[in-house]
Amino acid sequence: MSGAAIAQDETAAERAAAVEDALAAFEALAAGNTTEGVAQTDAEEDSAVAVEEALSAFAALAAETAARAEEEAAEARQEAVSQAQDAFAALAAETAARAEEESAAERDAAVGAAQDAFAALAAESAARAEEEAAQERASAVEAAQSAFAAMAAEAEAAASREAAIADAQAAFEALAAESAARAEAQLALETCISVAGEPSAENFPTEEAQAAALNALREAMPACRAAAEALPEEGAPFFHLATAAQASGRHRRAVPLYEQAAENGVIAALTRLGDYHNFGLRPVREDAAQAVEYYRSAAEAGDPAGTATLAFMYRLGRGVDQSGAEYLRLMEEAAASGYPFAQQNLAETYLSGEGVPRDELETLGLPNARAAVPLLVSLANEGSVEAVQSLIELYSDGAEGVAPSDFLRGGWVETLAETGDPVGIAERGFLYEQGIGRAANPELAAADYVAALETGEVDIDTMRGTIDGQTPPWDRDTAIAFQTILAERGVYTMRIDGDVGPGTRRAADALAEAAEE
Repeated sequence: MSGAAIAQDETAAERAAAVEDALAAFEALAAGNTTEGVAQTDAEEDSAVAVEEALSAFAALAAETAARAEEEAAEARQEAVSQAQDAFAALAAETAARAEEESAAERDAAVGAAQDAFAALAAESAARAEEEAAQERASAVEAAQSAFAAMAAEAEAAASREAAIADAQAAFEALAAESAARAEAQLALETCISVAGEPSAENFPTEEAQAAALNALREAMPACRAAAEALPEEGAPFFHLATAAQASGRHRRAVPLYEQAAENGVIAALTRLGDYHNFGLRPVREDAAQAVEYYRSAAEAGDPAGTATLAFMYRLGRGVDQSGAEYLRLMEEAAASGYPFAQQNLAETYLSGEGVPRDELETLGLPNARAAVPLLVSLANEGSVEAVQSLIELYSDGAEGVAPSDFLRGGWVETLAETGDPVGIAERGFLYEQGIGRAANPELAAADYVAALETGEVDIDTMRGTIDGQTPPWDRDTAIAFQTILAERGVYTMRIDGDVGPGTRRAADALAEAAEE
């Protein structure tokens, strides 16, 4: 605030104080006049009016003075305010300039400090960043190394898996190939055995059976060869290959094949090797004692053919001391296994004592026809013509322990005839002619005689049977029927008289010869 403004404020204050002092004195005077007495009222009323007027004028003066003072004071205040504002503005400008200067310096200092601090911070941050970056790089390198190691391990594992898969595939393919080859070999083995049969050294009951077996063996050869090559541990293929070689006369090839079959567990091969030593078939030299050893090994292993052949070695005293008892024991053992050859020979021994020295017959209870019957019946039921013929003969003439039986004889004759056997057909004709075991029937008898002759395997002199060991004369009715059929065939031109003489015999021979042609 300026000095003039301050002086005006002081004058106004003084006037205001003077007015207040005058007002206070006047009020005190007025109050004193009032208290001194009311008696003077009238005289004093004029004075009071004058006082009031004076008071009013004074009050108006005071008010005007106050107003003027207030106005002056307001102007002074306004001036002071204005001056103060200018001073303040100047001061503010000065302060601002100083502050700006100081602020600029401070800012420069702050900026410098900040720059220094920032530089330090930057350096520190850079160092820290570098350290962190180094750590991160180290971590990254370590992580990369770990990842690389893991990747390498994974790659190695993948390679191992691929190798394992490749090995497994190769193994599987090899196994599949091996399984396929094994299956093919097994099929070849099964085919070889199913066609050629199980290895057996047993004799064939008939020539037809032998021919059929050789044909089957020929058919089985490819499968047997394949099985022998693929399955060298099997014995059956080697046995059949040896049998084929033997049948074709290639004994040098057959022997080692039989030896291989025997080594592989085929018992029948032992019997065949015994045969080679028994009969001295090249390249093997005859050695009965060695043959017995082979047969004995086969018999002990349960081969019926080996057992039966060993029985014959005892029967003949070949390679061993002759023994009827041992022969009978071994042949009974072979027959009990169902070997037809052994059953037939044993039956013959029971019927006649054949093969047993005379001094042993009684001890062994031979002959024993009753014991032969079940063997012959079994063989006959299996189709043995020889066994049927033995039964026909047995029941025709009888034997110790077996009575003759026209009924049983007739039944077996019928069985034999139904097989187409010429002897059986002729025998049935004889039964019809003589009325044995059936009603006599000359026409059927003659028809059977002619049928038997037409096979070319029988002749008129031996085709008829016997009674009590003797062939009886022709029945006349049968002879007439016989001559009639011969005449119908165009081979008999003489008188039909029932007399079977030279002319009838010539006609019968001509019929048989025509059949042979």
